[in-house]
Amino acid sequence: WLYSGLSGFLSCVAACMDGSIWTIIGLSEDYMKSFEVINDKGQYGYLKRQMKRELIKTFILFGISLSLYFAGRITTGTNKNLLTIVAVLGFLPASQFAVRSIMFMRAKGCSEAVFHKVEKISEGLASRFDLYLTSYKVNFQISHVVMKNKNLIGYTEDVNFDENACYDHLKTMFMKNGMKDITVKIFTDLDKYIERVESLKQSAMEEKTKLQDDVLQLMEDLSL
Repeated sequence: WLYSGLSGFLSCVAACMDGSIWTIIGLSEDYMKSFEVINDKGQYGYLKRQMKRELIKTFILFGISLSLYFAGRITTGTNKNLLTIVAVLGFLPASQFAVRSIMFMRAKGCSEAVFHKVEKISEGLASRFDLYLTSYKVNFQISHVVMKNKNLIGYTEDVNFDENACYDHLKTMFMKNGMKDITVKIFTDLDKYIERVESLKQSAMEEKTKLQDDVLQLMEDLSL
């Protein structure tokens, strides 16, 4: 019985860690695939949906650990049993997901109003939504970014956005990844941002380059 309990617990933990949590709670494969698509980084609504996903993982892992603890306590009448040890170990990944949940709860994505305004105007351009860049000193909320002809522009809804710190952070990351001559501008005025997007859209289009893909991928990698 103990062996079965341990095996089940470790299987659940492993599944949670590799992203298979939906299998545990019995959701269909088709639903899981559609959920994964919605939650791709750079897509509108990613941060909010990922927060829910992290919360589900957190509650399940804490629930498993608590269940094992009380099962051991009830069956043996004491805390000194193998299931207590397993339950305590189970709190480690649960706590890890709890921290991630808090980070996603604090992260703000693109608002619905901004999404509707920039979605159509940026159609045809390489763009990303819901980026929340993290660094050692400060984090940067960016609702939307567009990349074209070595120009990376974005819009933030954070009134306390540290523009200079963001530029320094991105410049350092670009240099570390061998990306040169990239012009970065993050707007806090939505109207000016839309004007700049329209200007980029009307400018001469260079062929899609690997640099463009690499820059946007790096932006995703730097984000929560």
